[in-house]
Amino acid sequence: MRGRRGVGGPLTGYSWVGGRSGYQMMGNQGGIINRKLRNASDRERMMLQNRRWQHWGPGGLGQRRGGAQGWRSNTGAWGSNSDRRQAHRAVRDASIQIKDNWTMLEELDFTRLSKLALPNVKEPDNKVDCGEMEYYDKSYDRVSTRNERPLVRVNRVLHTVTTSRDPVIHRLASDSVGKVYCTDTIAAMIMCCTRSVYPWDLIVRRIQDRLFFDKREDAESDFVSVCETAAEPPNEEPGHINSPQRLALEATFINTNLSQQMLLMGGKTYSFPEENPFKDDEDEDSDNPNPSHNRNREGGKEELGSVGYRYRVFDLGNDIQMVIRCEVNGVLQPTGDDASSSPQFVCIRALNEFDSRYCGGVDWRTKLDTQRGAVLAAEIKNNAFKLAGWTVCSILSGADQLKLGFVSRVNPRDSSRHVILGTQQFKPTEFANQLNLNMDNAWGILRCVVDFFMKMPEGKYLMLKDPNKPVLRIYSLPQDASDSDEDEENISEEEVAVVEQQNAEPSKTEVNNVLEHGQDNSKIQSRKVEAIYQSKTIENNKP
Repeated sequence: MRGRRGVGGPLTGYSWVGGRSGYQMMGNQGGIINRKLRNASDRERMMLQNRRWQHWGPGGLGQRRGGAQGWRSNTGAWGSNSDRRQAHRAVRDASIQIKDNWTMLEELDFTRLSKLALPNVKEPDNKVDCGEMEYYDKSYDRVSTRNERPLVRVNRVLHTVTTSRDPVIHRLASDSVGKVYCTDTIAAMIMCCTRSVYPWDLIVRRIQDRLFFDKREDAESDFVSVCETAAEPPNEEPGHINSPQRLALEATFINTNLSQQMLLMGGKTYSFPEENPFKDDEDEDSDNPNPSHNRNREGGKEELGSVGYRYRVFDLGNDIQMVIRCEVNGVLQPTGDDASSSPQFVCIRALNEFDSRYCGGVDWRTKLDTQRGAVLAAEIKNNAFKLAGWTVCSILSGADQLKLGFVSRVNPRDSSRHVILGTQQFKPTEFANQLNLNMDNAWGILRCVVDFFMKMPEGKYLMLKDPNKPVLRIYSLPQDASDSDEDEENISEEEVAVVEQQNAEPSKTEVNNVLEHGQDNSKIQSRKVEAIYQSKTIENNKP
């Protein structure tokens, strides 16, 4: 090679890398020739150009894992970055198969929805409070990485009954309380939809002058997503231990158990005026042939989870009252001065770590106690939709605190054992500001969706989040459409009842009969996360 080598050997010298200081010492990183002594060749210029745009890697500037060095490893740096970004933009399937006889009515893009606002929504009116809750165990506030606690499996049943199958909703609808009905989970999905990435769908029923937002059985709204909004979300094969489906099932299992474990189980309870609206149906159904349904029974009864249901009426303006069934998990123990004050409710949720090497995560065991802000910032970035939904649910329910538990796997390759590494509490409104969650915009999105369906004729509709685009699509479903393949017969009968009611005058009993149709000979649908998790056992697969 022409010219003199740099001082210190063939792999040492100075080179121009475009920094403020001009020439910088590169060291043993590619055999850069000392450009002070001669002009660079075309090959060296190409090498420096590629190195200048190469991302910083674990081996330093211009190097890659495995010891690759020099200009050959950096060729095509522009194209490689683009390919790397495209690799994580996997084409997702829709949450439900769109059929040819479905008519698309409207497309709502997230850009327009993010500009809506409905300020000054008044405080809701509590119509019905049901259920029985236990008190929060304050000892979990002292859990840390050095004082971790194992996550235990709690043999309790938590219901996820959809709106139109809720007996309290039937009663309120028959008494003409409100015009729009939904659950807090469904309302949060709509209000925070602009942050969502994964596909989801909702069933909307217009019955006379009433509107019901429903979910399909075991739909995406029942499961907790993991790293949905990360720059590089999990993209493993469906059978992999870290696939999005397996992670969602694992996160749902963790949330279900943690919400009960962090309470003083078996101790003093706080009861609402009415009992759990789904208790009688569970106790009467002792002849269910499904073995997973009776696996937790002792003496013919199942132990219901600690949960309180609050049916609250929100005034959205223009004579639109919306009844939302909200949930709270527990009650905070009163202090000496506040013993006679009103109870403070708490919502308990879990953030779970599966492998810190994924999604640009932070190792919780080394950072959670000393740099909790960095851990929380990473979770806000990777789970923006999930955290916003939890915050909205807490605000809707009137909870005083939102408790977040940090749960991690004992071994990254084993998804069946977990430990609690810490907890943190927030006031929902303050946490919303930390998430940059604008509640005026959230209410505006909900009002926009409600106004659209209130203008539609009676019938059944589908609201679908596009799997690959930031768009909500609304479809009109035929009368014979079913919520799921398994429930096709019952839903068809329900739709027949709706058709028979279309030309009749609205009345309290008619609305109630339409909702209750198809439930006389069937059980109120409720999903038991414990049974699902064990029936789909997550094996200790190695990545």
